[in-house]
Amino acid sequence: MPIMTYNSLFFVLFFTVLLIVYLIMPVRILKQIVILIGNFYFYKYAGGLNCMSVLIASTILIYGCSLWMERIYAGFEREAEGLSRKEQVPLLNSYKKKTKRVLFLGVFILLGVLIYVKVGKLLHFEEVARIRELSFKKIMIPLGLSYYTFSSIGYLADVYWRKAKPEHNFLTLLTCTTFFPTIVQGPIGRYDRLVQQFRELPKFSYERVCHGLQRMWWGFFKKSVIADRITPVTTAMFADVFSYAGVEMVLAVIGNVIAIYMDFSGCMDIVIGAAEALGVTLDENFRQPFFAKSAAEFWRRWHITLGTWFKDYVYMPIAMNPRFMKMTGNARKRFGARFGKVFSAAIPLMIVWILTGLWHGTGKDYLLWGFYWGVLIIIETAFDKELKAIPKKLHMRTETFGYALLQMIRTFIFFAIGRMITAVGVGRSVFLIFGQIFREKRLYTLFDGSLYSHGLDEKNFHVVLIGLAVVWLVDILSARFDVRKKIDEQPLVFRWVLYLALVMSVVIFGIYGKAYDAKAFVYGGF
Repeated sequence: MPIMTYNSLFFVLFFTVLLIVYLIMPVRILKQIVILIGNFYFYKYAGGLNCMSVLIASTILIYGCSLWMERIYAGFEREAEGLSRKEQVPLLNSYKKKTKRVLFLGVFILLGVLIYVKVGKLLHFEEVARIRELSFKKIMIPLGLSYYTFSSIGYLADVYWRKAKPEHNFLTLLTCTTFFPTIVQGPIGRYDRLVQQFRELPKFSYERVCHGLQRMWWGFFKKSVIADRITPVTTAMFADVFSYAGVEMVLAVIGNVIAIYMDFSGCMDIVIGAAEALGVTLDENFRQPFFAKSAAEFWRRWHITLGTWFKDYVYMPIAMNPRFMKMTGNARKRFGARFGKVFSAAIPLMIVWILTGLWHGTGKDYLLWGFYWGVLIIIETAFDKELKAIPKKLHMRTETFGYALLQMIRTFIFFAIGRMITAVGVGRSVFLIFGQIFREKRLYTLFDGSLYSHGLDEKNFHVVLIGLAVVWLVDILSARFDVRKKIDEQPLVFRWVLYLALVMSVVIFGIYGKAYDAKAFVYGGF
């Protein structure tokens, strides 16, 4: 049975047929049905229908819990009629307690499944299932579990906080939870926003479809031309660190960081473009992250929806919790305003980053990775004034491009070190790589041609460099203006020559073919 991935020919054919059928549907309800059928078809060949039973069960759970909470709040609305605002407060609190039980029930079940999958590998659940000849092995790792679990928890929390109204049409909610562009790697969206869009699916728009297809092919370019050339090489090098020179390991780390970015951002371009062609706007997940000048800014630009989710549903509930605010107030009185400010941010931040590390993986290396980023951002927060004073003391002109470039390079190094923590798959991988870098320098490998003997020959090496230059140029331009709108302003012939060049670059230089096993996207396993 063929496996469908976003960068496979199977997906291109599937999406082409789906888009054509979708566009010829005359009314919204038929368009939504086409999308829902497409969701099931995609999941069948991407994850298996057995795995989809968990996703459908999760949808039934959040559907029932959200309506249950709505019913409880409806009781409050009836009793609150004629009462003053002051009298309504205790009444509302009593009803919120009842609603909170429903919220906790839903979140407990959703997180229970997620935790089961995350720790199942460590506890050898698969081996136990195989020995006992159990039939639920395929249900253990449903496709996109982390992504739709987070979206589902956010949906329940928004209904509890009365920020969103629950959806009464189960098929519409099911269309959101199974929406094929978001199911593998996100972005982690809000179901209430998706529901509203599925209620108002737009009519055909040449510009919208064209923009969507443009973005999809840009994603194919990043993934097939760049990421899939670099990833096998760096993976092999990380698997045998001691066989390479220090300078080669430096290039492997740099290459791996670039490959991860091209892989993940390329996937986001494909799925956001596919959704756009269907008339659905998804949240952006990247905004030129390597242009960031600090660790905190980097994570406001990289995997934006994950950061937003943790901010809305973990950081803010902790920071605004009355007990924690009381602790913060006591700390401010006892140790000073600055300590209180740092304390109020540091505790929620560290919890968020430990959880972020565990979301990426359950090993010690990912726990260390989360701790690393948490400490880094807390240091930036706590010593913001001192850090800003350093360049002034060194008489550096902070308004220049050169200084901004140094900050960007520093951020890249921060990310690279973080990647080194998890690269080898053991808690001490960063020390293994650093040790090899400083122990086996061998700078001459840069010039004797041996770099081309590790799986990327000279021709493919140059293809990667040219591809990176193109992406870098587009990112620079995108930071200044909307590139696609600028293209729309050009003559028809110029536009189509540009589109054809993009398509042909993927066809000619992309990594695929009979002997090629389509690489799964790097964030698809979370």
